[in-house]
Amino acid sequence: MLNNLPTHIICHYSEIGLKGKNRSYFEKRLKDNIKQILDVNSPDSYVSILRLRGRFLIELTEIGQKSVSIIKETLKNVFGLAYFAFAFKSLPDLGIIKSDSIELMQRLEFESFRVTARRIDNKFPYTSQEINEEVGAEILEKLNKTVNLNYPEAICFIDVLDEGTFLFIEKIQAVKGLPVGVSGTATVMLSGGIDSPVAAYYAMKRGMRVIYVHFHSIPLVSEASVEKVRDTVEILKKYQPSSKLYLMKFAPIQQQIMVDCNEKLRMVLYRRYMLKIAEKVAEIENAKAIYTGEALGQVASQTIENITVVEESVGLPIMRPLIGFDKVEIIAKAIEIGTYEISILPHEDCCTLYVPKHPATKARLIDVQQNEALLDSDALISEALKTAEIEMID
Repeated sequence: MLNNLPTHIICHYSEIGLKGKNRSYFEKRLKDNIKQILDVNSPDSYVSILRLRGRFLIELTEIGQKSVSIIKETLKNVFGLAYFAFAFKSLPDLGIIKSDSIELMQRLEFESFRVTARRIDNKFPYTSQEINEEVGAEILEKLNKTVNLNYPEAICFIDVLDEGTFLFIEKIQAVKGLPVGVSGTATVMLSGGIDSPVAAYYAMKRGMRVIYVHFHSIPLVSEASVEKVRDTVEILKKYQPSSKLYLMKFAPIQQQIMVDCNEKLRMVLYRRYMLKIAEKVAEIENAKAIYTGEALGQVASQTIENITVVEESVGLPIMRPLIGFDKVEIIAKAIEIGTYEISILPHEDCCTLYVPKHPATKARLIDVQQNEALLDSDALISEALKTAEIEMID
């Protein structure tokens, strides 16, 4: 007889399986990430997490068995997982598998079904196809349902593993990608707007551990953007539970640019100094890249000419995962990951200060460098780093 509540979780990955000799490193990081996120969101919910061939097997405690909804929402956001299933432990005996399958399927309302078995344990005397046929015939006879191999209303999944036999009836899709941390660390320039949180999401999806950097112009503007960024990082914690946020005072640099530099070049110079500071943070954090939420042609500073001039200011790679997105696509993703409602709250962005009426859309590098030479860049950047506030958001 099956337990009333699931006893285990079977977790599958996809892309990691292609990693060859590095596969064990990716698997270990994914296991560590699963453990960390469960410890944060559902403590004391599991007995063990076993790394098997192509999957993980999580044994649930009684607390975990009663916390299915919390665990479900938690694991859906673990990068590296393709899907997972809450499973019921059976026994490696065909007769018991049949009766347990009947009991499990009786908990569902359906007319058509199929059985999908996978036999990993070669000591089990039946092949996957034979298990499908035997269990399918039992369900057909005892429950009087219709077999539909292509479009079934319900599926009885049976995994016969070396570690045990498990039944489940639902595969829950996760976010896929690579485990956070396997690709290294990057700084993410996080504004209070819609785009940059989505860029952070895609950075983490490709295995980056992210350090957030936010530029503000307090006290010349309100603290709204800082509060929005803190709230945004809280939401993004579901993908990376422990995060670090650098809050950088940018008003002194803006004021100096306003006084000493060509008005039309202000936005380009703002962006260059943001990148310079983000690069310094990257050095402190041993990060290997800088992520931005730029999309080509979206605003004046994001023309290809201006992007080229801005990028020249630093030596680290600038990653722009949204470069080919339009605003509708970015908004859709922001809604999906849960940052949109915060991003659209009103705030005064630091880049709205001293905005020229006609900003340069095709800035020339030589003009920008000549204007930048009028500033004491080292002192401005040093002061920004010295006055930065660093927050850990766990």
